[in-house]
Amino acid sequence: MNLAASAAPCDAPSEDTAAAAALQGALEAAGHGCAVHWLAETGSTNSDLLAQVRAGRGTVQCLVAGHQSAGRGRRSRNWHDQAPDGAGAALLCSTSWPLPRGCELAGLSLAVGVWLAQALRALGLRHAALKWPNDLLLGSRKLAGILVEVADAPDARWAVIGIGLNLRAPQGLAQAASLEQAGVAAGRWQVLGALLPRLLSGLQGFAQRGFAPWMDEWNSLHAWAGAPVQVLGEDGVPRLRGEALGVDEHGFLWLRTAQGRERVASGDVSLRMQQD
Repeated sequence: MNLAASAAPCDAPSEDTAAAAALQGALEAAGHGCAVHWLAETGSTNSDLLAQVRAGRGTVQCLVAGHQSAGRGRRSRNWHDQAPDGAGAALLCSTSWPLPRGCELAGLSLAVGVWLAQALRALGLRHAALKWPNDLLLGSRKLAGILVEVADAPDARWAVIGIGLNLRAPQGLAQAASLEQAGVAAGRWQVLGALLPRLLSGLQGFAQRGFAPWMDEWNSLHAWAGAPVQVLGEDGVPRLRGEALGVDEHGFLWLRTAQGRERVASGDVSLRMQQD
């Protein structure tokens, strides 16, 4: 395995290494060619896979880490991961996948949210909802975040899909939720076993049909449907206010505003509930 220089040597406990190998074997038996690698610690699993792609060494693989020292979310925000003494408190993983150059990527993070919600529902989580464009919520608290990044290689355009999911309650983050708090006792490998087959199958379909096949399910899971929201620019200044309606087949969010219906692309904006 050739990882970026930022990755720490693989000194993982044998059970995690064995679990990665067992999951890879199960995926292969189901017809999914996806290598699964485990690292006890790294800077960022997304950065590791992006470096491989940019160096011309991209392969279909899932990189799973016990701890990230430089994890990040959308718009370069930090992803607050438990320190190593909180081992097993989160699922931290990234998957690399080649897509046709003409493939519309706008709805990919939304589709990933649907596949993640499906996997967690299979494990017993019934009340998760999706916040546009890349969060999974329990009530008003964040359970998981999704970061999709794209890199070009000579042979293809590669998507690197990062997922951070709280298995146990993060220390000092009252705004975060966890599977444990929801009564779902599942470790990282159990969650991955439910998620990766859905993710890999979904990516194959997305390459051919885009986001449209998952639009209705996303809208059925829309956490803020009908809520008054505001769209913030990269500078944090509100740019648009209105009622959140839902997303279209391209992954754009529609708002009902005082001026009529407005379509919002994710880009460098974020969504917040309106404050009274």
